[in-house]
Amino acid sequence: MNERLEAMARQTRGRGPRIALVSLYDVENNAVRLLAAILRRAGFWATEVYFKDWISNHLDPPTDVELDAFVDVLRREAVDLVALSVRASAYENVGHILTQTVHDRLRLPVLWGGVHPTLMPDACIADGDLVIRGEADEALLELATRLCDGLSFDDVQNLWIRRGPGDVVQNPLRPVLPDLDALPFRDYVTHDRKFFILGRSCKTGDPMRGDPNFQMLASRGCIYRCSYCYNSSFKRDIYKGQRWYRHRSLDSTLQELKEAKAHWDFKRVRFDDEVFIFEREWFAEFCRRYPVEVGVPFEIFIEPKLVDAERMQALRKAGLSGLYMGVQASERVNADLYDRNVKNSTIAEIARLFHRLGIYPHYQLIFDDPVASEADLRALFDLVASFPRPYDLFLFSLTVFPGSELNRKLIDEGFITCWDIEGENTRTFYQHRVNLAYPRPPEHTFWISLIQLLSKPFLPVAALRPLTRAEVLKRHPWPLVQVALATNYVKLGARAARMVVDGEMTATMLRRWLSLSRVITN
Repeated sequence: MNERLEAMARQTRGRGPRIALVSLYDVENNAVRLLAAILRRAGFWATEVYFKDWISNHLDPPTDVELDAFVDVLRREAVDLVALSVRASAYENVGHILTQTVHDRLRLPVLWGGVHPTLMPDACIADGDLVIRGEADEALLELATRLCDGLSFDDVQNLWIRRGPGDVVQNPLRPVLPDLDALPFRDYVTHDRKFFILGRSCKTGDPMRGDPNFQMLASRGCIYRCSYCYNSSFKRDIYKGQRWYRHRSLDSTLQELKEAKAHWDFKRVRFDDEVFIFEREWFAEFCRRYPVEVGVPFEIFIEPKLVDAERMQALRKAGLSGLYMGVQASERVNADLYDRNVKNSTIAEIARLFHRLGIYPHYQLIFDDPVASEADLRALFDLVASFPRPYDLFLFSLTVFPGSELNRKLIDEGFITCWDIEGENTRTFYQHRVNLAYPRPPEHTFWISLIQLLSKPFLPVAALRPLTRAEVLKRHPWPLVQVALATNYVKLGARAARMVVDGEMTATMLRRWLSLSRVITN
């Protein structure tokens, strides 16, 4: 065993390790909050460190001041083990920087966990002393318990251990956790061991407290296999043959919301599940009990295949105010590239349904793929132009995750190289949501700008349609880009004013969105 792990094992025998759970660029990190709650329930010391945040479509690299603050927190908390939550492959280099900092300045072992270490454990164990693959709920707790009892942790399932150069123990995965109700609720209450580091500031307390939106998770996994999503890899390879999609009981779900509501005056709930739960009995009981027991407006994520009038009417009556639905691309690109087979006519009818019911939709689109033709972009424009207003557009730039089905498709067909895969490529740091300044073919910039304008209710669609034939603008889209940016400022300004009036403009919102140079699509 390497020296850092040996020292940790000696020092934690009889008392258990003091573990710092570190979230990278994500103050909402559900995994960090849940793992902290698991450790605390078992009597172990857990410190949460929220290292930096996503700032208006930009992820700035760590500064020396931030690294100094990070080290100071770990030292003051007398941490034995630093556990990095590396959710996205783009964070790999930041994980490397933090790991080296901890190794050099504190001589502590570092554990990597999350989606990226699960998909790319070989790369991560080259930096970290430990890697947890897959679900960490039981594995991290078992590791802490073994250390406390003075027992070897060499055979802890899900755990990879770097014993020395070229000597890595690779333990198999345990089955997925079958009962999500067995887990504690995420920790939003404990404040003395929570730290938020950003710029020259290091604040104690939960960085999400006071936010008007409470983000809720009632399930894990997804019932679909969209090629661009990490769920396709987890279902196909990591947990093949197992029930990857699971959901909590309604009692557990509502109880967490009620306990949170008792000490957090949130204005609405957003169910962050990959898709909302439509299991018949759960859904019927939810629609009956949620308005009575929680009673604040809520939002959900949904797939077009799950939408029907009866379900939407029931949810609207229960308090559904808005939803997020992936449209993604043209019908052809969706079917050929993303494994999403939904007709444009179906999506158009769904949009009309939302409008009739008074549900505010946020449609998600993906651009910058290597296969879309001008005909595909025109078809997408025509589809979005048919949507009744008002609505928001979330325009994303395609991210190719390592190990995903999309990764395999594009490599096999010669559309990309390894340098286009997230991790080697760090486009997420400046181009997760579409930025019109990004260097792409001018005709793509033209169509993205034009589609973005469709969500502006003060611009008549009839005035935008003739622009689709403006050949000069297709070759030189700069004037259209300026119009698109200006209308973004107008729409965002109107929304900010409403949030101020409604008492929903928080420090988190200002920090993330008050940036004229990095304004994103909406």
